[in-house]
Amino acid sequence: MSRRYLNLTPLAEALAAMRQAFPSPGHAETVPLHLSVGRVTAEPLYAEYSIPGADIARFDGYAVKSSETLGAQDQRPLPLLASARINTGEVLPPSFDAVVMIEDTWDEGGIPWVRKSAASWQHVRHAGEDIRAGELVLPKGHQVRPFDLGALATYGIARLAVRSVRVGIVPTGSELVPLGVAPAPGQTIETNTLMAEAYLSRMGATCRRYGIVPDDPDRISDAVQTAVAENDLVILSAGSSAGTRDFSRDVVGALGEIVFHGIAVRPGKPVLLANVDGKPVLGMPGYPVAAQTVLREVAGNLLAWWGLSPLPGEEMDVRLSRRLASDLGFDEFVPVSVGRVSGTCWATPHPRGGGIQMAVVRANGYLHVPAAREGIEAGEEVHVRLTVPPPEIARTLVCVGQRDPALAELRNLLSETGYLLHCCNASTVGAVLAVRANTCHAASICIPETEAAWNDQVLRYLPDVDLLRVQVARTELGIASAGLLDAGGLASLRFVNRPKGTAARILLDAWLDRQGIDAGRIAGYEQEVRTAGAVAAAVGNGFADAGVCPAPMAREAGLRFTPLGYESCELLIRKELAADDGVASLVRAARSPEFRAFLRSMERDRTDTDPAGGTPRDALPA
Repeated sequence: MSRRYLNLTPLAEALAAMRQAFPSPGHAETVPLHLSVGRVTAEPLYAEYSIPGADIARFDGYAVKSSETLGAQDQRPLPLLASARINTGEVLPPSFDAVVMIEDTWDEGGIPWVRKSAASWQHVRHAGEDIRAGELVLPKGHQVRPFDLGALATYGIARLAVRSVRVGIVPTGSELVPLGVAPAPGQTIETNTLMAEAYLSRMGATCRRYGIVPDDPDRISDAVQTAVAENDLVILSAGSSAGTRDFSRDVVGALGEIVFHGIAVRPGKPVLLANVDGKPVLGMPGYPVAAQTVLREVAGNLLAWWGLSPLPGEEMDVRLSRRLASDLGFDEFVPVSVGRVSGTCWATPHPRGGGIQMAVVRANGYLHVPAAREGIEAGEEVHVRLTVPPPEIARTLVCVGQRDPALAELRNLLSETGYLLHCCNASTVGAVLAVRANTCHAASICIPETEAAWNDQVLRYLPDVDLLRVQVARTELGIASAGLLDAGGLASLRFVNRPKGTAARILLDAWLDRQGIDAGRIAGYEQEVRTAGAVAAAVGNGFADAGVCPAPMAREAGLRFTPLGYESCELLIRKELAADDGVASLVRAARSPEFRAFLRSMERDRTDTDPAGGTPRDALPA
């Protein structure tokens, strides 16, 4: 059965329709004070009694009658004959109207003396100075914070009414397994409901996660009806798209009325909203990043409409480091890393897509591209919503380029100095251009260890820039093959290639040229995959006969390996940035004995073994 979206409703229209269809349920519940953090007050809270309840001493010292201290001077000290020793917080005895601090007195023969007269009500806290009985403590609609608890307890509030929104979260999918179970091929761990519960609970909702429901319309229908009966909002995870096993629309359509199916947002387009027994049922996509968009922009919006507190998120005006394309008519949300370079805050985009979770993990904010915009130009000022506290931006170093496992260890070492390394993926040319534009702290490039490659891929773009070069990895590349590799018979093999400009492609083309082999004769030469791991997997699984990948990957896959040369992964840093404390910390970490020892251990791990000990090696003429 073919499934289509009913429409692609603009985001603003979808939110307006949702608010019109679902007014606040207006529920409240009373909770003990210690369970109230994060909840939103349903009624104003008033003090049960005054604090302090009587006039009390502000400091340790002596309670005195101020009139009896008049005239006290350095040259004419007076004894405090009619005084009473008092401690901080103790009630001021009757007939006394001031307190003299203990450090302003001295003792002679058991009698305190003072050199300065006391003003009336000096160092005295009056009854009700903090708050008076019946005075407002917190208004209705306030999200209770941890530090509010002390004040509420002090003012006699032990229980309070809070807004109650119950959210039922139902995961669907026969391929899902619960957290803690290792997924088999074709299975995946169910994470969306875990994420939804954490996010919506922080807004003050009470969430309940139900068990995984397989792709069976009847069982999904039963689960939805149960959740609707027990909650104010139901979130149906996965099954809202248009696949052959996506049953959410048909199920909720049979149980109620579809409000909309499909919103013009990316990621998160296949979102579904239905009215079942007067309650909203929200179907969100299974892709985690798309689900995050729906939780933040749709579910969170509804809960805020119902009176819960939106999660805090500071906005910053920054500049976009590189051009960002976007389709007109779609609200798009793009993860970015923000860092301050030479006094300017730049936002560097991460890869987009509903399933790329690490892009969100690596980011420290996100950029909203409005539906009316067809992309944003490099250097343009944009608003970024931060997902971290603003002070963290000052500690963030942005590295643009290719990611190598060594960079992860460098990130760990740098974190010990208080700085955070954010790696944003880009081609070698893209990374070099970021250095030229001075929009990043460092560039991570991977190029063949040849002078020609350095001149062609770096110096031609940065002819007048003084650079620091720090090597972070060195990898041997070669042709991985299922069987014995013969240069003369290469044309008869099915090949899988890396993209143009990569070290693997450059080394292969140079080797083919030396061998006198026409690349056009090689079957699959134009078939490109993005990662070296995809090459090893394609050859190991029999989808191809040969391809270029690192020696360790060939070894792990049990493939033969023909060496082509070495790829060097280096950090490029503008020398004028070296005075920045964060950049200097990065350079020190990269040159530290700990990191160099790590690189040596990686080099040992990446060294190929001989045929008797591991990966077979084919010696072809250079």
